[in-house]
Formats: sequence, structure tokens, C-alpha cells
Amino acid sequence: MSKAFAAATGQEFGIYFAEDLVGKGRKRVVLTGQNAIDAWDTNIKANANYFSGCLPLVIGMPVFVVENVAVEIGIANGSRGTLVSVQYEVHKGHRYAITAEVDIPSYKPLKPSTEHPHRVTI
Repeated sequence: MSKAFAAATGQEFGIYFAEDLVGKGRKRVVLTGQNAIDAWDTNIKANANYFSGCLPLVIGMPVFVVENVAVEIGIANGSRGTLVSVQYEVHKGHRYAITAEVDIPSYKPLKPSTEHPHRVTI
């Protein structure tokens, strides 16, 4: 679906990868090589809060909030928005998202910006 949206809108299609960690405390290490690839390719599991190891993103694509993040300011389960931008780093040919900006019309900030009053940085 993301590839079709990118083609239809003339936007760049990008895959953004997770930096997966294993272990606890000081023994936590970042998965690399084949271990990282295997983690990215694993099917989405309920016990991972339905997160995948990689996420296709296209500027302008619709997004949906799936948790009640901040109901009091309009960021709630079911809220719809539009992806505005993605800031990312590239390591060994893979994109790792750092932040994303999303316009969510239901968002009511405590201190509204006149330029982008419904923009949220995730």
C-alpha cells in the first residue's frame, strides 16, 4: 500500500529500520548482521505491541494513532493525521528514523503555533 501511495503521489518510498537491542542492563547489545536481518524479517507479534522491525513511510501518507497518547489534547486512539516529514540517519545503507512530524487535525496544543497549529513531533 505504501509503495502504491508513493507512486500515485510522486513521493519517495522509504523503509525505516528498528535498532533492536537484546539483554538487560549493562549486558544490552545492539543486534547486528544476520541477527538484525532476522529480527527485521520476523512476523509482527502481539507480544511486541504489533511493532515490526521495519516501517515503510511516505511523506503525505495518512497515519492513525493506535493508543490514547494524550487524550486531553486530542491525540487519541483513532485520531487521523498526515505524515509531514521524517528525520533519519543512515547506517550501512539502512535508514533509522529519529523523529517524524505528523499533522493531526484533532490535536489541540497547550501553546498553539500559528504556522502549524496541529503538528506533532514523534
